Amino acid sequence: MAHVATITIDHTKVPGDLTDYVGLIVPDGSAGYSALYALCLEGGGDIRLFKSDDTTELAREIVSFSVTSETGEIHYKYAGTLSSSVDTDIHVYADGSSADYAVTATYGRNNVWSAYEVVTHLQSDGTDSSGNLTATNTGVTFSAGKIGGEAVSNANDDRITYGTPDLFSGTKDFTLSFWVRYTGGGLWMVSQRDNVSFNWQFVFNAGALYFQPSRTTNVFFSDGITIDSTRQLLTVVRESTSSWKLYKNGSLVATASLSTSIGTGQVFSLFRTNESGNTAISGGIDEFRAVDSTAKSANWITAEYNNQNSPSTFYSVAAVAGGSAAQAARRGAVMMM
Repeated sequence: MAHVATITIDHTKVPGDLTDYVGLIVPDGSAGYSALYALCLEGGGDIRLFKSDDTTELAREIVSFSVTSETGEIHYKYAGTLSSSVDTDIHVYADGSSADYAVTATYGRNNVWSAYEVVTHLQSDGTDSSGNLTATNTGVTFSAGKIGGEAVSNANDDRITYGTPDLFSGTKDFTLSFWVRYTGGGLWMVSQRDNVSFNWQFVFNAGALYFQPSRTTNVFFSDGITIDSTRQLLTVVRESTSSWKLYKNGSLVATASLSTSIGTGQVFSLFRTNESGNTAISGGIDEFRAVDSTAKSANWITAEYNNQNSPSTFYSVAAVAGGSAAQAARRGAVMMM
C-alpha cells in the first residue's frame, strides 16, 4: 500500500544536524491532509510514519486526531540524523482499519520519549506521555493552548503533581522546557519541593525570572525578560555541572555559572507546591518537557521552537497525487505493510 501523504521538513528551519529529533505534526484543514482525512480512522490509531525509504518506521504518539474536525497532534522520533542541509521527507500511511499501537510497543507512544524524560502535552489532563510518572490534578483546568491545549491555574491551590521522580538530582546535566503565559500572582511555575525540604524550582517573582537549585541558592537569569499573557517557550539547560543557560523562544537570552547539587525525594509539581502561605502564578503551561541527564544543544532548542511555534512553516504537507480516491475506496480492506 502506498503512502497517502508526504511531510517535508524545511531544512532551513533546522539550524544544525540533529540526532533522534522529536518532532511535531499538527494536521489541520489544509489540502495536503485530504487523503489522510478521507482514509484514516477517527482517533488516528491507524496512522503510521516512515522515512522516505518506506522501510524505516518511526515511533509516534497520536495525542489527538479527528477526522470530523480535521485537527490533531502527532509527535514522532526521527531515528538517526535530521538534516540541516537538505529537506527531509516523512511518508504518512493509513489503512482505515489498523488498531493503535500499545504504548510500550516498538513504534508506540513510550518509545518517542526516553527513560529520562517527563513529557506532558496538557491537552485535557496531566498524563505523562513517557509513561514514567502518574499525574494527580488539584484544581487545574484545561483550555486551548499553544499546541492543542494547556493547563490553567488561577493562583489558588491549583497544581498537578507527579510524585517524587528526583529530576535533575545531584549535578547532572538537564533540559527543562515549557510554554507559559503569565497573567498574575508570583513564585512557582514548576518545582520539586514541599514545606520543609527542597529540590529545585523555576519561578517568576517581582519581575525576576530565576531557577533555584536549592533553598538558599538562586540562578538569576534576568530582571528584564518579559513574561506576560503572550505564550512563550522557556528552556533552562544545565551542562558541565556549573554552566546554566536560559532560552526564550529558541534564542539564548541569559547565562550563569554556578556549581551546586540538587536534592532528592520531593514532589514534582506544575504551578503551586504544597508550601503554605504562598500562591502559584496565574496563567497557563503547555507542552512541558523535562529531560534528565541531557543538555540539549542550541540547535535542538531552536529547531524545537521553530517546529512548535509554527508547524506549518517548519514543514509542508502534500497528498500523494491520484492516491486518495482509490485508497478511500479500499478503506478497511487493506492492511498496513
